[in-house]
Amino acid sequence: MKDFRDRVAVVTGAASGIGLGIASSLVKRGVAVVMIDVEATTLEAAAAKLSADGAHVMPLLVDVSDRKAMYSAADQIRSVFGRLDIVVNNAGVVYNSKPLHEIPDEAIDWCINVNIHGVLNGIKAFVPIVVEAGNGGHVVNTGSIGGFQVRKSEHWHQGLYAATKYAVTALSEGLRLDLEHLGIGVSVLAPSAVSTNIGTSDRNRPERYGGPTRGSLDPQVDQMLRTTGVDPDMVGERVVHAIIGNEAYIFTHMDVREWIEARHREIETAFDATQKFLAAR
Repeated sequence: MKDFRDRVAVVTGAASGIGLGIASSLVKRGVAVVMIDVEATTLEAAAAKLSADGAHVMPLLVDVSDRKAMYSAADQIRSVFGRLDIVVNNAGVVYNSKPLHEIPDEAIDWCINVNIHGVLNGIKAFVPIVVEAGNGGHVVNTGSIGGFQVRKSEHWHQGLYAATKYAVTALSEGLRLDLEHLGIGVSVLAPSAVSTNIGTSDRNRPERYGGPTRGSLDPQVDQMLRTTGVDPDMVGERVVHAIIGNEAYIFTHMDVREWIEARHREIETAFDATQKFLAAR
């Protein structure tokens, strides 16, 4: 996609952080943006700020883990705009303060339903509108560098979060194959440390998952993200650049490359071990 003016986009998790950064970058290029989030006051303020200069912005209060609500949001978008060109499934949460075998059931359900089902719900609800318009388009699913590798730390247990983000990587790769013949690109965004509120995402946890709480992320990690993470606006610009180039993978940091390369070396070593096993039979 080269021309953004007069396009229509939907961005989930758009009230703050990466979602707001992406929405801001799209608005700057003349895109009408539907902003979806679960945090009402923050969403209203963000939408008012982006629309201050005359941009067409529509805020919708929606929980991405609620499939019916997402389908209803799609109906509203059809009614107002009649089309979609860009879909950004960005909303996500984190819980990595306990080992896998100690994580409460409601926290597991919450993470899986937001991070995986939320992306799937966005795909099911919004991609058909892009297809119907017949003008090509692009889908961005926000994963994580944790969707490409898992690291040990004294400050977190990454298994659950990484598992959901590995799923986003696979969903994005599969969707890219499904849509390429229609001229619709698909990317998975895999950021590392970004200055966002994800460390307190459990403040918005719905009642069906146990209600709002605190402690889904080590406070030290939350503080690190807020103080040393890159600006979400930079991530927004990176995403626009990737949409233009139809990049399959969108990375935001270069220092994490060695993590991915180390994992690939371990995989290659495993194949070498298999080759020796088969040769000895």
